[in-house]
Amino acid sequence: MNYTRFKTSWFGILLIIFGAAMLMDRLGVINIDFANLFWPLMMIVGLMIVGKGFASDKRGKIYWGTVLFMYSLFFLMRSIDTFELHGYIFFPASFLIFGIAFFMMYLTNLKDWPLLIPAVVLCFIGSMFILTEYGFLYKWEVWDIVRLWWPIILIMFGLAMLLRRKCNSSPSTPQP
Repeated sequence: MNYTRFKTSWFGILLIIFGAAMLMDRLGVINIDFANLFWPLMMIVGLMIVGKGFASDKRGKIYWGTVLFMYSLFFLMRSIDTFELHGYIFFPASFLIFGIAFFMMYLTNLKDWPLLIPAVVLCFIGSMFILTEYGFLYKWEVWDIVRLWWPIILIMFGLAMLLRRKCNSSPSTPQP
């Protein structure tokens, strides 16, 4: 006998549940605050994508799953009004989110250390801008630091490319 394996689309099931809940809310059967429901669901989807990425060693899934999880966390924190997150924090938070996503990709293979460079640079820039938005640093100081020292980023990327190439090329053994 030839058995075909049924593959479940968890995203499809999630869409059905979410759509049914929205329909029941529109019909007045239940009352749901969708910002408090949608963002946790997206966080779960992001975590599932990251988990699949780690299981199958696919960096793209790890990267984009982390981005989805972190943006969902950001919007959930904005919607529950526990933290004071204004709309202008979105841009600096994006630096942090993409920096964390690069760090998660680094965690799949610790030998691929050049991924730490964009992770550290993006997280540093994001935290500096967030600190200015909350009044811990002055904007003009941060902009002066970025304006003066941004070429170091180019130097670091160049060094990472050169060192990565040297680390990946194995020395050839002489033949007798």
